Amino acid sequence: MQIIQKLYITLLLCSIFSQANAETATLRLAITTTTENSGLMAVLNPVFESEYNIKINTITVGSGQALRLGKQGDVDVLLTHAPEDEKQFVSSGYGLERHPVMHNEFILVGPVGNPASINEASSVFDAFKKIYVAGSKFISRADDSGTHKKELSIWEENEQSPKDDWYIRSGMGMGSVLMLANEQGAYTLTDRGTYLAFKDKIDLDIHYQGSSVLHNPYHVIAVNPERHPLINNDLAEKYIDFITSNKAQKIIKDYTLHGEQLFSPDIVIEDFLLKEKKAHVSRNFFLDATISSFNLIINFDSSLFHVVWTSLKVTLIAVLIATLLSVPLGVVVALNKFTGKNFLMTCLNTLMALPTVVVGLLLYGILNRQGLLGSMSLLYTPAAIIIGQCVLIIPVIWNLSIAAVNGADPRLAMTCTSLGANYFQRSIIYMGEVRFALIAAVVTGFGRAIGEVGIAMMLGGNIHGYTRTMTTAIALETSKGDFEFALALGFMLLLVAFIINSVLQQFQLKIK
Repeated sequence: MQIIQKLYITLLLCSIFSQANAETATLRLAITTTTENSGLMAVLNPVFESEYNIKINTITVGSGQALRLGKQGDVDVLLTHAPEDEKQFVSSGYGLERHPVMHNEFILVGPVGNPASINEASSVFDAFKKIYVAGSKFISRADDSGTHKKELSIWEENEQSPKDDWYIRSGMGMGSVLMLANEQGAYTLTDRGTYLAFKDKIDLDIHYQGSSVLHNPYHVIAVNPERHPLINNDLAEKYIDFITSNKAQKIIKDYTLHGEQLFSPDIVIEDFLLKEKKAHVSRNFFLDATISSFNLIINFDSSLFHVVWTSLKVTLIAVLIATLLSVPLGVVVALNKFTGKNFLMTCLNTLMALPTVVVGLLLYGILNRQGLLGSMSLLYTPAAIIIGQCVLIIPVIWNLSIAAVNGADPRLAMTCTSLGANYFQRSIIYMGEVRFALIAAVVTGFGRAIGEVGIAMMLGGNIHGYTRTMTTAIALETSKGDFEFALALGFMLLLVAFIINSVLQQFQLKIK
C-alpha cells in the first residue's frame, strides 16, 4: 500500500512538473558580452519573462558567434552590434529583419600615463596611428565580436596591420579584456557600457571618445523559421515587439551606472533594412567541418600546431615538476607511520577532485598585481599556467604514488629487512617494484593537466601565440564559430593522449 502511495505521489509530482514546463515556453536569445557585462539585460529580460510567462535562455557570445548560432538555428533571436555582418545575415536569408534597439559608443581607453599621447589625436584614426607608432601595448578582443570588427576596420582604414609583441590578441570577452588591459597597462577599444560596469575594478582612463566613427548601434533580429523549422518565431516576434516597445525603451533610457546613461534608445526604423532571402543550400555541417579540420592537420597549419606546442610545453614542464615532488613524497608517506597521516590522506583525496576554476581563482588572487606575488608579473604568462597545473596535479600523482607503494607485495618489506637495506635503498627498491603503477600515476596527472581549461584561461589569459592552449583555443574558436579549427584541436588533443598511452604501453612491454 505504501509503495502504491509513493508511486502515486511521484506520478502526481511529475505531472505537475510537466504541466509547469508546458505552460512556460522558452526563448533562445543570443546576446553580446557587451550587453551582458553592462548589466542591462539582467534588468530588461525579467520584465519580458514576467509579462509573457516566457523563460529566456540567454547565450552570451561575441556578435560573430551570435550570428553563427543564428545561421545554425541554435537560437531564435539575436541582439548584436555588427551592422555589416547583420546586413549580410539578413540578405542571405538567415534572418527576417533588423530592428534598431539602442546605441552607445565605442571608446578608446588606456593607462593613466597615456604613453602614446593619444589625447592629442585629431581623430580616432590618428589615435590608433599614435599607438601603432609608439608600439604601446594594445589588447585586441580577437574574438570576431562587434568590438573586434570595429577595431579591425580602423586598422584597415589606416592601412596598418599590427603584428608585433605590443599587439596582444586575447580572445576574451569585453570584461576580461578590460581586466587584461589593466594588468598589462595597455590600450583597448571598448564600449562605454562595459567600461562603466568595470570602472571600479580598473585603473584605465578614457583617452578618445565622441567620434561618429565610434557609433555603436544594436539591432535585434529574428532567425528565419523557413531555414530552421524548429525556430520559435512567435516568441521571437514577441521579444522584438517588447524590446522595441515604449516600456522597454524607457527601461533602456533610464538604466544608468555611476550616474551615467549606458545606452540611448533607438526606435527609429531604418531605411536600409534588408529583407532579401536566398535559397537554402543543403549541407552537412559536421561532415564539412570534420573534413576541413583534417585538412588543417594534414597541411600542418602553423597556427594549429603552435597551439599544440604551447599546450605540450607547459604541460610537460608542469608534469616534470609535479613528478619530482610527488613521487618521493608518495613513497615517504606510504613507508612511514606518523601523526596526521590519516588527515593528510583525506586532504589528498579531496584535492584530487579540486575544480580547475577554483585553482585558477585562488592563484589569480595571488598572482595579480594586487596579490601576494603581484610584483613578479607572473599573471597571463606560461609560468602562471605551469604553476596552476602543478597545484592541480600534485595531489593526483602524490595520492596515486602512495596507493602504488601500498599495493606492493607485502613480502617486499621482509626482503628489504633481510638484505639490511637502509631507508634510501628501501625506497628505491619499492619504486622499482611498483614502477608501472608510478608511471600510470604520472600519465594520469598529464591527462588531468593537458585537458584542463579553467586554469589556462584565468591565469594565461588565452593570449594568441603566447598562452593559448588547446583547451582554451577550443573554447575560443567555438565561441567565434570557427568549428573547423576547434575540431582540429580536439582531434590533436585525442592524438596526443593516444601517443602518450602508446609509448607507455611499449615501454612496459620492453622492460617486462
